[in-house]
Amino acid sequence: MIRLLRWCRRNIGLIAEVAAYALWLLPDSVLAYNTGNVVTIIASLLIPGIVLLRRRPGSDLVTVAVLAVGASLAISALAMTPAVALLGFGIGPQFYFSFTELLALAVLVVAVLRQCELRRALLLTAAAAVAIVASPLTRFDGTDARALSLPCALGWGGAVAIGLVLREVETRRRAALADVRSAERMELARELHDVVAHHVTGIVVAAQAASVVARRSPDDVDRALAAIEVAGTDALAAMRRMVGVLRGQDAEATRTPGAELREVRTLVDRFDPESRLVRLTTAPGLEQAVLPAGVAATGYRVVQEALTNVRRHAPDATAVEVDVRMREEALLVSVRNDGVPAAGVVPRAGSSGFGLAGMAERVGALDGTLTAGPTAPGVWTVSARLPLRGAR
Repeated sequence: MIRLLRWCRRNIGLIAEVAAYALWLLPDSVLAYNTGNVVTIIASLLIPGIVLLRRRPGSDLVTVAVLAVGASLAISALAMTPAVALLGFGIGPQFYFSFTELLALAVLVVAVLRQCELRRALLLTAAAAVAIVASPLTRFDGTDARALSLPCALGWGGAVAIGLVLREVETRRRAALADVRSAERMELARELHDVVAHHVTGIVVAAQAASVVARRSPDDVDRALAAIEVAGTDALAAMRRMVGVLRGQDAEATRTPGAELREVRTLVDRFDPESRLVRLTTAPGLEQAVLPAGVAATGYRVVQEALTNVRRHAPDATAVEVDVRMREEALLVSVRNDGVPAAGVVPRAGSSGFGLAGMAERVGALDGTLTAGPTAPGVWTVSARLPLRGAR
């Protein structure tokens, strides 16, 4: 019983459609019984049966539509043939009309307009119009045909209107989905840039330091190589997690490593293993505070990007100050370093396309502000303010 209820829930559309056909099959059956007309029953069963084939997995809607419309037109042509009465199919063309057939054709029009490519949909809809409107004209005589042709045309028009509305809804849904996917790809690209830029820059700096250590203090080479090994291992782990997200294998997990404020200390320790360069200041209890996910991750990324730029553009820096605190219902992040070139401008890698520009976009998406620039001779400061209210 439970299995039957589950099947009914999954196939509610099929059940409703079959129930509608069964309802309209009643007057068709009465008409066929009173007149002895077999063609009405044939049309009432054949056309809906063909239309229902579109629900089979792997079925081609265009092929189903062509078969259904073709069969309806064939029955209309058959009704105009005088030999039909001689074959025992009825007493005249005026009794070949089928309400169930017209309903099936209307359902087909809606499905075609909703799902098919536009040109094919228009052609099939026009063919269905001929079949629907021609049905009373070819299967009835005199005024009955003219009286029924108008309701049939209106029914076709209603099916077209429903199909076009559903097509527009589907088009907008697909457009929204495409926008979401595009935004997702851009976000993942920024995340990938952050991961690669930070870890690979650390490896390059460690390798450069190792070459200097090898010349000045050969005994310390092992320590430098160990730092390179740790940086490489972290980079591989981060890349694996990112590739897992791209492949959809880790959808429920955190998107990127260290995307929380409590990981800022780990980030700083990785940047400055000997704690000689960076001074981290955080408000008491901030690392355990529950913040909106977007704010926490963006705050972490601001620190990561700023430290990466210190490695790239201020290799002679002797002091880096990282300050993270909450004030006035906002998260305040500041990274200040010396060692900036005399020109006072930190060059940006134009080939990457992200960096601080991408970080400003992220901060702006949270209604925050990001500033980056010289604040004193030879000093560069990156500051971000991320509101906590309304954050996503």
